[in-house]
Amino acid sequence: MLTLKFVRSIKATPSAAWQVIVDFPAYNEWNPFITECMAELQPGAPIVMQVNMGPFELEQTEQVTQVEHEKLFEYRMRPVGRWLYSKRQHRLEVLGAGECRYTSYFELRGWLSPIVTLFMGLFLWRGFRRMTNAVKTRAETLSP
Repeated sequence: MLTLKFVRSIKATPSAAWQVIVDFPAYNEWNPFITECMAELQPGAPIVMQVNMGPFELEQTEQVTQVEHEKLFEYRMRPVGRWLYSKRQHRLEVLGAGECRYTSYFELRGWLSPIVTLFMGLFLWRGFRRMTNAVKTRAETLSP
C-alpha cells in the first residue's frame, strides 16, 4: 500500500483554491504533474488526465466519486479486482478569513501496489508534492 498526504495552508479562500482545482482546462498553465485534464464535477463521470511521470507521460482515466462544492473532490481508478485500486482526494477547510487548508491525498492499494510503488512511487511522491505546492501558489496568486 502507498499513502501520500500533503497539507498546505493557503492564503486564499476555499472558493479561490477550489476554482484552481476544478479549472481543468487551465491545468497545463500551472500543474507540473497533471498537464491535461478533462472532467465533469459529477459522481460517476470520467476524469481523463495526462500525468507527467518524469521520463514518460501516462494517460489515466478514472471516475469521479465525490464532489462537495468548495470542500472535496475525489476520484478513483476502476479497481482491477483485488489487484490494484486507488483513491485521490483534494480537500479544503476554512482556517480563518481569507485562509484555508488544502490536503492532497492519494492511496494505492491491492496486491500489485508494492510493485507499482517500487517502479513509480518516487514519481508519484514528487508529482503529488509538486502539484500540491502549485495549487497553493496558483490560488494565492489569483486571490484578490
